[in-house]
Amino acid sequence: MALCGFNKKMLEGLTALSEGLVEHGLKYRCEKNGETIDQGIKREISDMARLLLEIHGIDNAAKRVMTEGIVKYAMGFYLIMRESNIDAYKEVIEKIIDYFQSMDDKYYSELEGKPQDMKELIKFLDKKGVK
Repeated sequence: MALCGFNKKMLEGLTALSEGLVEHGLKYRCEKNGETIDQGIKREISDMARLLLEIHGIDNAAKRVMTEGIVKYAMGFYLIMRESNIDAYKEVIEKIIDYFQSMDDKYYSELEGKPQDMKELIKFLDKKGVK
């Protein structure tokens, strides 16, 4: 299992989430708060880091894992956007989608069933760019 076989809906969902993180989470909220994009990213990452410190307080394991996953995705996305041109966010998102698609393709076309499948997948992903 890499990501259970990405399909069009999954990729569209990740695209929509990522676009929303930029359009609402950064552009709208930064304008509303009178912040630069860099300040907004720092604020968001700080808030999410504080949330992760408290995440153990969610008793239900499934909810805890899902909450942690979405928060970590958003943090990673903001770290990538911090190093990117905010005006080119759609191109950055395309590269992120390509990253996940290539992960899935590599796993299911070459690695599935091999003894070191995940280790090999991580080596591949470590070299794959997202920006």
